[in-house]
Amino acid sequence: MDVGVYKITEVTNDFILEKIKSHESFVLECQEFDRYSNTLTWLEQAIEKQGMSVRIYMRARRLSMGSFAGFAGASIVGAPLALGALAVGMVAGVGIAAHNLATLNPDYEIGKHPIGSTLYVDYKK
Repeated sequence: MDVGVYKITEVTNDFILEKIKSHESFVLECQEFDRYSNTLTWLEQAIEKQGMSVRIYMRARRLSMGSFAGFAGASIVGAPLALGALAVGMVAGVGIAAHNLATLNPDYEIGKHPIGSTLYVDYKK
């Protein structure tokens, strides 16, 4: 399935609303952080106004769940660093699990990628 990729400066709100009403997945490239955060807020509200549920998540969230824990290696000096990274990863994992339960089985998921100022809007049902 092809997903359209659109620059936010080249589409209208009505165009995006039609995509949502048609239950389509799409990608929005926002280019500027201010435009990115405003678009994210607007998208969430637009989806909810259509009577659909939405989950917003960070596309790179696996990094926060301890993927760097193994980086410290098995050295004696690296062990405390690895344990600290593991603890942070476990706390992040609990938070993500709680969020997923609160937004169980959403109609849409919006994947945030703030470094590239890109929003991945995926219809899930």
